[in-house]
Amino acid sequence: MSVRGRDSLALWHFLRGNRVVTMPLPPLVRSLARSPFTWLLAALVLLLVIAPLVEGTRFGSAMFTVAMTTVCIAGTVANRHRKWVFRLAVASLVLVIPISWASLWSPSWSLSLGQNLIVIFFCGMTASVVLLSVLQVDQDTSQAVVGAICVYLLIGLTWATVYQTIELVQPDAFEFTARRTVSGGQGRHTTFAQLTYFSFVTMSTLGYGDITPRTPLAETACWMESILGQLYVAILIARLVSEMPRRRGREGS
Repeated sequence: MSVRGRDSLALWHFLRGNRVVTMPLPPLVRSLARSPFTWLLAALVLLLVIAPLVEGTRFGSAMFTVAMTTVCIAGTVANRHRKWVFRLAVASLVLVIPISWASLWSPSWSLSLGQNLIVIFFCGMTASVVLLSVLQVDQDTSQAVVGAICVYLLIGLTWATVYQTIELVQPDAFEFTARRTVSGGQGRHTTFAQLTYFSFVTMSTLGYGDITPRTPLAETACWMESILGQLYVAILIARLVSEMPRRRGREGS
């Protein structure tokens, strides 16, 4: 039995011999197909809000890995409408999931670096694709708003991973007033929750001053995220708001 064509929102078409067999999609798959950005947002909240609360324990590490896996799966589904992007997303998914779980049970510097690089690529690609979908006038208004939130969170997640990668390469890249650490493959390193906090503080230009970049690479990453965050809020959200009357008119017609 082989799959024929693209799955719709309610049906899955199979080719059995010379006869097409139509079967209903499972409710969970149907919901994921109809509201991919909602599922992606839920996965991002799990990763960025819930998982850090128990970071530093074996359970917390497992929960973080589960949350990252969920984000990757939801991001892959969100990329499904663009064939070449979907293939890249699937390839990234195939790589990042085993590396993430291998890092959980046998942490090492090389595994952490490889995982981070794949996550940076995947999240950056997914943010770009979701952004393109949000800018489309025919996109559902509610999903457009949720998608815009997902892009903002993906940017913060991407840069938090960038900062973690920089710290792997340059251990003294950041100065902390109160650093929280967890054990890893090469001794102790800063918790991902603290780097995520620093990422969103930088992107929103709050600048509390409790974490400071000390190397040129870290400084460059910080100012790039700061500019990107301000441009995103100023340009994209304004465009999204200006498009809402047209979207609502299209949905009401």
